[in-house]
This record gives sequence, structure tokens and C-alpha cells, in this order.
Amino acid sequence: MKKLEGRTAIVTGASSGVGRGLAKVLAENGANVCVCARRLEKLEELKAELEAEGAKALPVACDVTEPDQIKNVVRQCVDVFGGVDILVNCAQGSMQYCTLEDITVDYAMTAYKSGALASLLFMKECFPYLKESGHGRIINTASAAGYDGNEGFGAYGMAKEAIRAITRTGAREWGQYGITVNVFLPIIATDFFRETQPEALKSLEAKSPLHRIGTTEEDCAPLIVFLASDEGGYFTGQSFMVDGGIHMHS
Repeated sequence: MKKLEGRTAIVTGASSGVGRGLAKVLAENGANVCVCARRLEKLEELKAELEAEGAKALPVACDVTEPDQIKNVVRQCVDVFGGVDILVNCAQGSMQYCTLEDITVDYAMTAYKSGALASLLFMKECFPYLKESGHGRIINTASAAGYDGNEGFGAYGMAKEAIRAITRTGAREWGQYGITVNVFLPIIATDFFRETQPEALKSLEAKSPLHRIGTTEEDCAPLIVFLASDEGGYFTGQSFMVDGGIHMHS
């Protein structure tokens, strides 16, 4: 029996990147997946790919800066699959390079609303079903850009560090219901990044003791599946660096 057999997961930001990769991994491990993002055509492609492998997938278009659309995702997921056991928040906007002095209110609010606020609202909407599940799992996504204070990513980093804060609060408030809430900070490279940013990739590889930068499916997947499963039930409120040792502390 697969680790996540019979469970239902919502994955936000699932049209590309980490979200798409994690949706595939959860489905491969037996979960029904409700995938949401703004680009419905990309979600439909993902659905076809997953169903060809025997998995069940529900694509729902969603702009996560719109609270009513978040409610719609959860409602459709419950209508089709009967509940929610796992929530994986990957959606995030305002990811372009922008120095502090150039950050506008609109840009900062997009970062906040698409990242921290959307993650919180999905957590709230899923809470009754995660509580009913008895083994609810929330996995949020932060970033080393916020942890390190990377230049040019002030608004993005601010939103990502706020996600780490609500992760800890969620873990404290909802642990009594058997719900775990964790966050991971991935440093991974997509195929697109490898093809278009070879020098940046080399720089990252040089910082890692392993001298390589991983992928979502191979290197993030084991942690996410573990945290989503019964085996991960004693881990909560934690920030997991998935970075090949780049942020190793002495």
C-alpha cells in the first residue's frame, strides 16, 4: 500500500515549478490531488499526465490573491474527494528582482497576498477538514531568499518569512487536533533554470558540500512525502532547509 493511499491533497501553485513537481510526487504515493493555479490549461495537462499513471486529479483555476477563489478550490475539492488531509502551499507572486527603494505598495501587497495571506487563508479554509481527518498535514513553502535577506528580494523575502511565522503559530494552535504544520525552504533547480542560468547554477553548486543542486522530484519529494504521511506525525512547527547543506550551521 502506498504511503498516502486514500488521502486527499490540495497543492497551490501547481501549474509549474515546485508545486507541479510535488503534486506529481503526492499522486505517485497514492494521494488524490486537487491542483490549483491561475493557468488552467497547465493544470489540465498535469491532470492528463497523472491520470495516465492511474492517479486522480482535480484541476481548479485559482488566483490566490482572491479569497473567494480560495474558498472555491476547497469547496470543489471536498465535493469531489470528500475532504482534505494534506495542504501544500506553494503559490507565490512578486518574485522578480526589485531593490528596496523600488518596491511599490502594489508590488509588496502582491507578495504578501499571494504568499503569506493566501497560505493563511488556505489553512483556515482547510482547517475543519484537516481536523476531521485526524491526521491533517500542512506543508508551507518559504525561501532562503528571506532567511538570508538576499539583495533584490525584499518584498518576496518578507512574505516568505511571514509564512514561517504562521507555520509556527498553526503548529501550536492546531497540534491538539493532530494537525502538523511545517515549512520547507528549497534550493533546487528546474530544467529551465539549468538551461538558462548555467553560471548561477555553478555558483550554487560551489556553495554546497555535495557540489550539486537537487530537483523537486528527487530531493524535495522524500521530505514532503514523509511529512504528509503517518510517519511524519511527530514533526511540527519546523523549518526544513532542503539545500544540499548550503545553510549548514556549526
